[in-house]
Amino acid sequence: MTAPVVIAGGGTGGHIFPGLAVAEELTSMGVPVHWLGARRGLESELVGRRGIPLTLVDMEGIHARGPSAAARALAALPAAIGHAVRTVLDVGPLAVLGVGGYASAAGVLAAGFLGVPWVLQEQNAIPGWTNRFLAPWADLICCGFADAVAAFPSLHAEWTGNPVRQQFFDIEPVAPHERPRLLVLGGSQGSLFINRIVPRALAVLAGEGRMPAVVHQAGVRWAEVVQTAYRDLHLEAEVTAFLAAPWTDLAKADLVVARSGALTVAELVAAGRPSVLIPFAAAAGNHQEHNARSAERAGGAVVLTERQASPERLADVLRDLLADRNRLIKMGTCARRLGLPGAAQRIARHVLAVGGAA
Repeated sequence: MTAPVVIAGGGTGGHIFPGLAVAEELTSMGVPVHWLGARRGLESELVGRRGIPLTLVDMEGIHARGPSAAARALAALPAAIGHAVRTVLDVGPLAVLGVGGYASAAGVLAAGFLGVPWVLQEQNAIPGWTNRFLAPWADLICCGFADAVAAFPSLHAEWTGNPVRQQFFDIEPVAPHERPRLLVLGGSQGSLFINRIVPRALAVLAGEGRMPAVVHQAGVRWAEVVQTAYRDLHLEAEVTAFLAAPWTDLAKADLVVARSGALTVAELVAAGRPSVLIPFAAAAGNHQEHNARSAERAGGAVVLTERQASPERLADVLRDLLADRNRLIKMGTCARRLGLPGAAQRIARHVLAVGGAA
């Protein structure tokens, strides 16, 4: 039986879902997977339900935290690394894959101490603080954005793409409808900023007789509030807490308004969908804006920062885009050029090669 691979990291869906895609690929190749995560991260729920063996360590983030929280996290670090070392010894992996988030540090540091080969996966266009710190000792850095490779000069970094489901790549090119269709994505947790601004921007368009057909994914906490906002503005919109099969909604959309987390951007470019991206201003290292600018430079997106994105300004951008069929088609084509199919398989094979099994 092939030795297992340890996948370390998590905290948020943006780290966990790409790691799960690689885990699925490894499993299909007959390679067992063991996940090392943080007790307070989403991995306790998302990984556990997939039937993947899971070890959770007590560890918190340090960067961009208050002094007392950072001190607490630093004090817990030695015990977390010790726990990770014991886990790696028990599992006996051929390699460790760090997928980002603070639990990634414990896993790859444990691998380093024990002489186990390890690989980093960097999902964002600009590397996070943890991966910047760890990169010089990695056997390989797998970058979700081509832009990120330049952040690791003289290191073994490669553009592999971000793992997204094949269904996104299977979507037909955008073909704008007579009545344009707008998809609003707030992410699994929802975006309060987007939930507030989009209905007000659409009210401007409705007043001009330009209201598109709207599907608005608002997040579990905000769905009822957003539904009320549309109703109070006398606007028709399909509001949902989450999208069970987001590729089907993207396939129907002519334009998307969204945040610009790495996974969201990866899914948009895989689907070849033009977008208006509003980066989360408080994202660590402003990484969401860097992700968005990468899509914008390629011609697949228009970026509005939170400071720029008033209802009136957003209405102006939507009006111009939704009225220009040819521009939407061109943006969709440009977006799709950023997508890199087969990322999960590519990363899985790299991990096996680093571990000497391929």
